[in-house]
Amino acid sequence: MEKLLIVDGNSLANRAFYALPPLSNKNGEFSNAIYGFVNLLVKFIIDHSPTRIAVAFDHSRETFRKQMYSEYKGTRKEMPAELRVQMPVIKDILKAMNIKTFEIDGIEADDIIGTIAKNSNMHNIILSGDKDVLQLIDKHTEVWLTKKGVTNVEKVDINTMQDIFGYSPKQVIDMKSLMGDNSDNIPGVAGVGEKTAKDLIQKYQTLDGVYENINNIKGKLKEKLEASQEMAYLSYKLATIKTDCNINLDINELNYDFPFSDKVRDIFEKYQFNTLLKRLDLFSINVSENKEIIENKIRIESLNQLKEILKNEKIDFFAFNFINKIEFCFNEKNLYYLENQSNLFDLETLSVTDLINELKDIFLDEKIDKITCDLKSHFYISEQFYNMKGNIFDISIAMYLIKAGEKIGLNAKTTQFNQLKHSLQKEIGEYNLDFVYNNIEMPLTYLLYEMEQNGFFIDGKEVNYISEKYTEELKQLSNDIYESVGMEFNINSPKQLSDVLFDFLKLNDKGNKKHSTSIDVLNSLVLEHPVIPLIIRYRKIQKLNSTYVEVFKRLIEQKGECIHTVFNQTLTATGRLSSSEPNLQNIPVRDDEGRNLRKLFISRFKDGQIISADYNQIELRLLASFSNDENLIEAYKNGNDIHLSTASQIFEKSMQDITPVERRMAKAVNFGIIYGISAFGLSNQINTTVKEAKIFMDKYLSKYPKVINYMNDNIKFAKQNGYAKTLYGRIRRINELYSPNKNLEAFGERVAMNMPLQGSASDIIKLAMIKVARE
Repeated sequence: MEKLLIVDGNSLANRAFYALPPLSNKNGEFSNAIYGFVNLLVKFIIDHSPTRIAVAFDHSRETFRKQMYSEYKGTRKEMPAELRVQMPVIKDILKAMNIKTFEIDGIEADDIIGTIAKNSNMHNIILSGDKDVLQLIDKHTEVWLTKKGVTNVEKVDINTMQDIFGYSPKQVIDMKSLMGDNSDNIPGVAGVGEKTAKDLIQKYQTLDGVYENINNIKGKLKEKLEASQEMAYLSYKLATIKTDCNINLDINELNYDFPFSDKVRDIFEKYQFNTLLKRLDLFSINVSENKEIIENKIRIESLNQLKEILKNEKIDFFAFNFINKIEFCFNEKNLYYLENQSNLFDLETLSVTDLINELKDIFLDEKIDKITCDLKSHFYISEQFYNMKGNIFDISIAMYLIKAGEKIGLNAKTTQFNQLKHSLQKEIGEYNLDFVYNNIEMPLTYLLYEMEQNGFFIDGKEVNYISEKYTEELKQLSNDIYESVGMEFNINSPKQLSDVLFDFLKLNDKGNKKHSTSIDVLNSLVLEHPVIPLIIRYRKIQKLNSTYVEVFKRLIEQKGECIHTVFNQTLTATGRLSSSEPNLQNIPVRDDEGRNLRKLFISRFKDGQIISADYNQIELRLLASFSNDENLIEAYKNGNDIHLSTASQIFEKSMQDITPVERRMAKAVNFGIIYGISAFGLSNQINTTVKEAKIFMDKYLSKYPKVINYMNDNIKFAKQNGYAKTLYGRIRRINELYSPNKNLEAFGERVAMNMPLQGSASDIIKLAMIKVARE
């Protein structure tokens, strides 16, 4: 569903101003309100991805409510001068973001917000620190209230309003009419506070209900209500947000720019918002906004026309995009395109193949730079793209390297590809990504295409055998589960399974209030009931069958025994490859089921073999090398089993005396340290208490002291630079390190610890793939 973010501008600016210490730039210009405002707005754009945004501001204190009650907001202090000078800057930033603002004489921001919300056909998210707007909540509108600090917010919607406040959105006005509002100087009923007002509204529902039942109310409270009846109804009018203001509103004009433009970056630089400037997910790649100077958009209709163009056109470069549309250019002035033809019987129609063949000399000219986005996909269109000569630049790979770990936004037109190329090349140089781009990712593009084309051969008979075996086992497991429980239900439904385990069987939920049926929960219940191991086994076989076996069966039926996956080169933040359509990477390897599935893959040659090549414990070896820890290095130099060696250190026993259980625990610690695991996480893996897991981790770090120093140095580097870096220079942005949310910050620190290891391993393996292919 499309989402509209409606922001209470004055409320957010005030909250930021008073929540943050005084800030100023090198010119002495105040910036704490600006910084806090922008931070919260950015958080909402990232977290909620609104389709459109509107920001409402108060214009002045002279409003229609002031005319109704001269003391309205009479107790409010004037806006501090330090805040007043920041308000125009906030509005300038919103303008640079192409976010529409509303500010109307005689109308308050709340009324603008109410009018926009009630006239929206989208899901509304109202961001404010003013509880008055809670009255606007309905099934299409939720409110996020700012709380302590700047980015601490609380969501209130139609389902949670009653639980949080004890009254409904409509009753907000009734509450204000009784208890008043000191911040707006709404009088209410003298002597009636929030608790009394809530009791009255819960009992009589509305202000009218209170006065209709006034004779049922006794004592001093009745006297107070009677004495202030006129003021209560005036307060009701003052507290009611207007939703029919005469404002120039077109919901379709509330689009905004994201990622942000250079204008926004310039303002951030002026006010030295360095943390925001490090977050390149917030900004468009630097294509100057005034450089789209295309003079002609020319449709190619015949080969003769194309030949004339090639004879006369000034060729500065060849930029092209043949994915979903056919367009190309030789300079930044003329864009050529081939329209999809619907008349298949028109012999005069120019085909894509004819067009590409006519461009052959361009493809093979080493002096002409080629620029595109998603080069590998173009290889599937024609081998001419695969055989291109000269300098070839792939925008998607360059952006992936520069912005790994962030959302990537590309809004450039084909005629801007050359500008974009130069801008990206500059950033690649600034971040020392040249080796990764030129020696790893670009050669890998060609290799991955070859791998996709070659495909993987699958033994069809073995697939059918395993399919029948799994189908039979699932049928038997289902019957065993029903018999164990004493009833039939949908085992694949988490809701039904939860009801059976926790409501019907009354198993101990162990603090699992939401009654999750995740694998961690099931593992913790293994000794509780004999059905649990059956369910775990059923889940495993069902997943393997649906994810791999049935997918392979369908593909073999459609295309034969050679299966072609897609290798995604620009997806993961660490530089690792991923595989899809189908996914061939996550097949288990360490158990019998995984080994059986891997037997499905066979050589394409008769009586041939498959070579399996891998690095042994590559990330642990890198950890030894990068941390320069003598104990780790010595263990590897001596050819020791690293997990036995670690167990020997932790348990202070000789390697010969280490038990299999102790080795397994040491292995969990070894890999857990790499991934920044917590004592709680480790305790779950090795089935110990958190206290015992903490002791194991502390012993590990005492035996390998340079490891923790190395990990801390990684975090320090990432916080200083905004990214982590691999051995070969690949970077990953880690914006979570700057999050006020401690859980997100902790996640960012774990990423900072691990990425240099995982990313370096990815780079080494990619280089090995390229070298093996060349051999």
